[in-house]
Amino acid sequence: MFCAKHPRTLAERLCARCRAPACGHCVRRAGRRTYCGEPCAVMHLMEQASAAAWARAAQESRRSVHGPLSRLRLAPLRWAAARAQRRFDAYLEGSKPGARARCLRPAWVRPRMAAPAAAMIVAVAAAAFVPRHWGSAPPPPAPEPEISLPPPEPKQAPQPPAPPPVQPAPRRELAARPHAPSPFAADISRGAMEAQDVALTFDGGDESNATGAILDALRSRGVHATMFLTGRYIRRHPDLVRRMLAEGHEVGNHTNTHPHLTSYARDGRHATLPDVTREFLQAQLRAAEESFREVAGRPLAAFWRAPYGEHNGEIRAWAAEAGYRHVGWTRDAAGREDLDSRDWVADPTSRIYRSSREIRDRILGFGQGSGHGLNGGIVLMHLGTERRSDPAHVRLPEILDGLAARGYRLVTISELLRDAPPPPAVARLGGR
Repeated sequence: MFCAKHPRTLAERLCARCRAPACGHCVRRAGRRTYCGEPCAVMHLMEQASAAAWARAAQESRRSVHGPLSRLRLAPLRWAAARAQRRFDAYLEGSKPGARARCLRPAWVRPRMAAPAAAMIVAVAAAAFVPRHWGSAPPPPAPEPEISLPPPEPKQAPQPPAPPPVQPAPRRELAARPHAPSPFAADISRGAMEAQDVALTFDGGDESNATGAILDALRSRGVHATMFLTGRYIRRHPDLVRRMLAEGHEVGNHTNTHPHLTSYARDGRHATLPDVTREFLQAQLRAAEESFREVAGRPLAAFWRAPYGEHNGEIRAWAAEAGYRHVGWTRDAAGREDLDSRDWVADPTSRIYRSSREIRDRILGFGQGSGHGLNGGIVLMHLGTERRSDPAHVRLPEILDGLAARGYRLVTISELLRDAPPPPAVARLGGR
């Protein structure tokens, strides 16, 4: 087997991420794993760090009692998130020009962390065996229901044949969208890079405490954006939805209840969850559109965004059958940056937390030195925030003014893709 980048050189290893053969000239190592090149190594470590951070955030949001047991169950998730982020940071530090080494040593846990890690494992194991009714009497067992047979039905005299039933009026159904060809199952993460167009997108899952200020900033500057709304958001905030439409914004689909679709939060892989089927996903999309039709009297734009960014080729193909094209956000693996604003991270102690000033600078400074800058970029922000201080939307006026000063034209997703070439055909289902 020969190297994918050097056809005349025999490959030594297979990439741990894409399974492509690689030789010693292009192989990259991170711990005990080898990769075919820098992008695969960076993307794999970034995905692991993001998955650990999501798992920690999900556990924190589910906690209802801030007691010692809750803290013990949360401790390993915090440690795992910090460890994954250290892996990513260490690789980035080692790959800078002039650094001594490009590889991480196989032992991820530092020697000084061995004792705290062992103590944490023992504490979590002990907490797992603590009974839930510790300190109180267990609830009494529920009485078994009595089984009773129904009484025998009395014999009835033969009845004359009943008249034919009256057919009820047909229920109003959503108009079926045309079947989308396979190219529409691709992930749209950037428009054409020849024009200075940038699309601002805002996700609305449930909260709306930042929507008013965002709409005010957009209206004062005559900017139109694309909003991805869940059916739950539409039903709870119909007045805000009508205002978005009245002010010229585009509204796309964000599913009905914002469910998890893949196993990314658990294992860092975008494997379709067992209970996520074609029928489930299409029912989520159609329920959100039906709520939007009841509020706005028109269909949603033919774009959707997966909750939590969890999707794969199979899921996108199911959505394409319902007439929706998936829209993500712009990532640059070579420059190790993306246009996810991180405004959804509310914990200031998190390694992926960004202050509002840092969010502004990351968006305005994206792609510097690449020759294309922000051309065709898709920015991800949110209509609600859980931050108690320094919310990101307070910097939106500065972001809008900064983009305008640099000559960028702020457009909707439909306008961004109007002159863009069609997306490439999906090679296989299940590929991301």
